[in-house]
Amino acid sequence: MKNRLFLWILILVISAPAIKAAHLIGGEITYTCQGNNLYTVSLRVYRDCQGGGAAFDGVANVAIYDINNQLIQTLGIPRGQIISLNNSLTSDPCVSVPANLCVEYADYVDTITLPPLVGGYTLVHQRCCRNAVIGNVSNPGSIGNTYSVRIPSMDTTCNSAPQIVRPPDNVLCLNRPASIDIQVTEADGDSLSFDLCQIFAGGGSAGGGGGGNCFSVIPNPPCPPPFTPVQFAAPYTFSNPIPASSNFTINPRTGRIRGQSNQAGIYVAGICITEWRDGQIMSTVRLDYQFAVTQCTQNVVSDMVTPIEDPTILCDGLTVLFESETQNTNDLLWNFGDHTTNRDTSTAANPTWTYPSPGTYLVTLVANPGQTCSDTMFAPFEVKAPVQADFLWDGVPCFEVQDLRFEATGSNVRPNTRYEWEFGADALIPFVTGPRAFGISWVQPGRKPVKLTLYWDSCSQTVIDTIDIQRGNVFVDAGPDTAIQRGSELRLNANYGSDYYWYASSPIEIDNPFGRSPSIRFRREDDTVLVYLILTDQYGCKGKDSLWVYISDDLDQVVYNIITPNGDGLNDFFDLKHINPAGNCGLTIMNRWGSVVYRDEAYGNDWFGTDQDGNPLPDGTYYYVVQCGLEVRSTGPITIQNFTD
Repeated sequence: MKNRLFLWILILVISAPAIKAAHLIGGEITYTCQGNNLYTVSLRVYRDCQGGGAAFDGVANVAIYDINNQLIQTLGIPRGQIISLNNSLTSDPCVSVPANLCVEYADYVDTITLPPLVGGYTLVHQRCCRNAVIGNVSNPGSIGNTYSVRIPSMDTTCNSAPQIVRPPDNVLCLNRPASIDIQVTEADGDSLSFDLCQIFAGGGSAGGGGGGNCFSVIPNPPCPPPFTPVQFAAPYTFSNPIPASSNFTINPRTGRIRGQSNQAGIYVAGICITEWRDGQIMSTVRLDYQFAVTQCTQNVVSDMVTPIEDPTILCDGLTVLFESETQNTNDLLWNFGDHTTNRDTSTAANPTWTYPSPGTYLVTLVANPGQTCSDTMFAPFEVKAPVQADFLWDGVPCFEVQDLRFEATGSNVRPNTRYEWEFGADALIPFVTGPRAFGISWVQPGRKPVKLTLYWDSCSQTVIDTIDIQRGNVFVDAGPDTAIQRGSELRLNANYGSDYYWYASSPIEIDNPFGRSPSIRFRREDDTVLVYLILTDQYGCKGKDSLWVYISDDLDQVVYNIITPNGDGLNDFFDLKHINPAGNCGLTIMNRWGSVVYRDEAYGNDWFGTDQDGNPLPDGTYYYVVQCGLEVRSTGPITIQNFTD
């Protein structure tokens, strides 16, 4: 543990008379599943033991709520051993720290049975008050802390939340780069992400220390969500809580906090550790914590990220991104151990070097080279040729066939490589491990992303490609729309395929529904029939087409009484040019109840299935009347069908 409290004590001692129970530095609550629905609840509270505030509570209240904020139970957890963090920076010969540091914490631990519950549980502890000298919060001395964590809904997997195994540094050196680690364990093998997050108030200075309401010093029971966010004083926010010349950020993968503070004081921040499983959040542990910014006489330690600490730095093959973890120094000198050149040096903090060939190279990092307080570190780096992953696939990508086969390919693939295929939730086999995957099909057509990830030596590489699985993607031509004389025979003719199937919207006589060129006859009462063709190619893929057949006693006077106003250029409007060539006849359209929905006194073949105001009419059958002067020239049904197969 490095860079503990320096200015903190002086500020708090001066301000102590104005503070009521202002001792809380921070805390968090978490849990560990023991099996059989048993959960160990762990609450850790940090305090300044020279700040003039109250001592640790002998018993801490932890409330357990369901998803509807119904109180399940209140735990009264006795305090455990008090642990002091004093004088934890004396191991480095190049640092000077005060001898009277006084930061301590206490753990409150209990075990409770919580059976799986829809919506899960919320664990809450609340306590007032914060230090009045906090510089980034409005009115800090009158608000307290809320520590909470959720057990996921129907936790049948015995989930354990992340555990902070060592408190992070709570001192930042003024105008010096800071690099603070949060050491966390996760018992379930889930992935973790870190971020600077909102913190919440809890309790207040309204008294009622033993069993008061939400605004008392010790709410009992602690109050349920939603919690009140702490109001940061401008210009500070929860994502930018500390004044800095280089804003403080947290690495979302490692949890390392970096930044450079430029104003002395005490500042509170929230650090969230979120546990992920299969893309879903399982729990979030929220550390509510204070940092003291003070003038420091810093130590100098040469340090770098090594392949033992983080094997992923060798994942890019011959090119290595080096990362300095040297503390409290502005001068660095790298030597990358490349004996083929004398230019393998750098003074950058995080340089990159590309080696000429695979091999083991001894890398040297000197902190403050040539200065009194300097340090040198050596580390071997075994670099290998870069992995170039890819995959091939084979099969018929139509929905009716599928059964695709996939095989991983690439160069420089490591012998211990593990392969994981992801074909999506709608695949009959969503996940496959191994270099090959067979018999892959999907339950719905569409564009299907296929993801292959290679894992080796803590490295990974992902390749994503898209397979377009189409339903009815075979080209089919059943022939053009046609008109025939009533009682006559129609011969159809399709494009080439392996199998054919003809059918119609009305009963028909067909000599061979499975032939390429069948002959059909229609019923005498039909005047419009939609004929369909389903064609199958030599691979088993299908396609579909259709044509309208208009049947009339007089082909010169035929009225095609179906329109499909979908903008495809076919049957989009009601064509009456055979009976209204001059365009001087009127057209009236009525719905099934006899109400007029459209009228045009001089119809010019321009009705697209709309009402009088130009709004599209619903699909269905209507009734038309064509009247030329006093003569009713034609009447009958007219069908609107916007979408056709």
